[in-house]
Amino acid sequence: MVKQVALGPEAAAALQFLDRRQGEWYCTDCWADAIGIEGRVLHLLAVSMSMQEALAAGYRSKVDGPCRICDGSRLRAAGFKGYRSVQSLGRTSKT
Repeated sequence: MVKQVALGPEAAAALQFLDRRQGEWYCTDCWADAIGIEGRVLHLLAVSMSMQEALAAGYRSKVDGPCRICDGSRLRAAGFKGYRSVQSLGRTSKT
């Protein structure tokens, strides 16, 4: 059974940002900076984007992935390990 959770306004803004830049990877830190919210707000969203349901909706994430803005160097320099990168693949269908 899949539990559906409503997205808050921050999550909706974050996904809209990715949808306007389909195919580009962003680390959660640069992603949060780009939309003007706190990075920890996006952490759970980024984790959920690694699930099959997110892939079916056109999103994915991975640990220690690339970033269009900083290429992950900003987070590595700060000592973060296991950060996530996120990407919009584009939606295949709207229902």
